[in-house]
Amino acid sequence: MSIDLSVNLAGIRLKNPVIIAAGNHTHDGATIAQVARYGPAAAITKTIVAQPVPDILPCFAQVNGGFLNTVLSTIFPAEQWWKQELPAARQGNDMVIIANLAGRWPEEAADLAAQAEAAGADMIEVPTVCPHMKEILEAMFPGLELPQPGFTDPAPWAEMFAAVTRTVKIPVIAKFSGGFLHNVRDWARAAADAGAAAIDCCDSLGPGLSINIEDGEPWLGGPRGVGGLTGPAIKPIVLRMVMEVAETVDIPIIGTGGITTWKDAIEYFMAGATAVGMATAGHLRGMDAYKKVLDGIGAYLADRNYTSLEDIRGLTLKRLAARRANGRMAITKVVAPTITDLCNGCTLCARVCVFDAIEMVNKRAVIDEVKCYGCGLCVNVCGRPGAMLQPYFDQA
Repeated sequence: MSIDLSVNLAGIRLKNPVIIAAGNHTHDGATIAQVARYGPAAAITKTIVAQPVPDILPCFAQVNGGFLNTVLSTIFPAEQWWKQELPAARQGNDMVIIANLAGRWPEEAADLAAQAEAAGADMIEVPTVCPHMKEILEAMFPGLELPQPGFTDPAPWAEMFAAVTRTVKIPVIAKFSGGFLHNVRDWARAAADAGAAAIDCCDSLGPGLSINIEDGEPWLGGPRGVGGLTGPAIKPIVLRMVMEVAETVDIPIIGTGGITTWKDAIEYFMAGATAVGMATAGHLRGMDAYKKVLDGIGAYLADRNYTSLEDIRGLTLKRLAARRANGRMAITKVVAPTITDLCNGCTLCARVCVFDAIEMVNKRAVIDEVKCYGCGLCVNVCGRPGAMLQPYFDQA
């Protein structure tokens, strides 16, 4: 069976749904061309600004379940991107190049966008709020005083974004911040009203802190050693945000946040995403992480006889609609799981059962229905699909 992994992102065809998000693997044209060999369909440049500043070093730190960074933007002048980096990025590949850029005021943002379009960028991405930008810039420029990042009122950013969409003919993407975790619907409406062709959800959460216990120093540089949090730790939050954006506006979504395996990507598609953005996995596991996710997506679709991502996109939204229609929004009656012949006796379920309701008999899980609370954790951790069934929800 032929599997079609191509997607339509705001009128631009991508050969597959994997996009390299702004990060170290898109910090210059040569690196973008290198990462293209691993199969992703598009790459988003590090943020291009009119006046770049050097990174605060050290700028990267791994934490349990995630990654901290103090990187703000590219360290190259915008002119270098137009004349050198964008042409270099296209050498020997067919990747779609998305120029991420930020202006200090609407006119500057619009001017950068016009230059990016003239230089051949296929799309433009405009970020919203960086959680550690204020602290880093004030440290770099003594005497500078910036307001706290604005997470509640999208109007000032929407004015800048609209200036960009009015200036260029290519699609413009809104890059959301993880700081919108409580009001992402408001930002989605504002972005759509300002002309967003797509929404990338989302950038880092934070700022967060990690400390070297040998000397008490934060692992990162800067006044307090804090940085933006990315990676698997933020995925459950961003996944919910993507779902809410999909429920609110009818424009394509790039789900970005904690995609480490192909399973993570599938969850984003089911929540309503058209494509997925990856960065942290490449930093920590190398460029081959992108190819593994891409290959896994194709294998998943083939194994289940799907022909394209349209077969699963938004599936979770449909399941939730079925819950509402069937009156199954708040279930309080215990339903103990059923163990099938697929159980291989791995003992994972028994180890996580805090109700002591599972024991292993002849290398097979057995449920004590009197003790079982119906919490669902055993089904969730089971490593063999179909070995444990718990039909709480009618999926008809």
